Amino acid sequence: MKKLLSVCLALIMVLSLCCLASAEDEEINLVITTSLYVEEPHQKALDALIAAYKKVKPNVNISVYGANYISYFDNITAEIVANTEPDIIQMYQDNIARYDSIRLGGTFVDLTPYIEGTEYEKLTSQEYCKVDGKYKAISSYAASTSAIFYRKSLLQAADIDPATIVTWDDLRDACIKLTDGNRYGIGLIVAAHTFTANEWARMIARPISGGVYFKGNEGIDAGYTIENINANHPANVYAAEFWTKLIQEDKCARIVDTKGNARELFWNGELAFNHDGSWFVGMCEARDPALMDDIGVIPVPKVVYNGETYKANPTLYAVVSCVSNASKHPEEAIAFLQWMTTPEAQELIEVSGMIPSNAKYVEDSNYAERHELAYKISSFQNSVYGDVLVSDPAIAEQGALQSILVDCCQEIFTGAIGAQEGLNEAAEQMKALLSEE
Repeated sequence: MKKLLSVCLALIMVLSLCCLASAEDEEINLVITTSLYVEEPHQKALDALIAAYKKVKPNVNISVYGANYISYFDNITAEIVANTEPDIIQMYQDNIARYDSIRLGGTFVDLTPYIEGTEYEKLTSQEYCKVDGKYKAISSYAASTSAIFYRKSLLQAADIDPATIVTWDDLRDACIKLTDGNRYGIGLIVAAHTFTANEWARMIARPISGGVYFKGNEGIDAGYTIENINANHPANVYAAEFWTKLIQEDKCARIVDTKGNARELFWNGELAFNHDGSWFVGMCEARDPALMDDIGVIPVPKVVYNGETYKANPTLYAVVSCVSNASKHPEEAIAFLQWMTTPEAQELIEVSGMIPSNAKYVEDSNYAERHELAYKISSFQNSVYGDVLVSDPAIAEQGALQSILVDCCQEIFTGAIGAQEGLNEAAEQMKALLSEE
């Protein structure tokens, strides 16, 4: 009996080890979707991450796909509704609540047990990855704020010192001076595109009004209520009028329908300025390395309103990752996203042009010496911009609120309706939307 028992125990151990080995060798397939994959620098970074992780976990196969920014979020919505979304979905931090609310009970895995009380809480913008007090994303990729890029040769030819462009009035004067029959000062999006609402709101309106959707820095202090709708605040009206004047009266801004078009015109020398983030550095280098000697960057200008000067307060863009509740391998998906925060992975992310999300890695690795221009944009956050870079409200209704503002802005910027009237209508539509909710 003792011999039989020993044999049985030995067999059990062998079978257990075989099962464990089988589990470790099991082929696991993960899919990531991101709007960034259509851009060459991000494609290089993501491909490098996947290849490097394959060496860490040979049994994990990762594929990635995406669409351009305009189509991407519509595609995500359709996939979530159809329960066909991939394992990992990349987005910006202010998108999380909107897409988590599509599925009853939440679309994304609660990552709180993996993040709370750990070093992951120190990742850039990780504090903005919560929905109803739970972490629904991890900021494991990269982040950036925005700035104004300029073509050095064009400004030199017009005898404009970029250091003298401190306020939006200064930038407007420079745009007027730089505009002639062959070029414009800057490109502004006027189309069914989120940037139609976002760029003027983030760069001019929000710093002086305290919120283009809600009072109190977009509801952080005041709350997302009907009473706090702020769209038609006098400062927002002023900002919309300023933007419209650039297009309709000064004629120093060229209307474009996508950010891609504005970038192409900037690269071709048909625009002197372009508003973008640190990712644009990588895009410029990928387009033509020779361009880099002719490109400089200044902070988003301050805003002078009613005799007072306000610091710029552009959004801090963090590319974060959510794990689908429908994933067959959520633990493996989470493990990959955690690995992305390691120095090995963060170094690979540098090629994206954005600043890796692990701030400790950025400082310890002398990132600033290798990426001077991108790091300079990041430094504006602490040295020039307001204390807190406010994102759009991280609420489920934000998509619908943004659509209202986009439609309103198209009418205002094309001269079809006045700024006051248009924003009054937008405010009423926003209130009606919230009352329905």
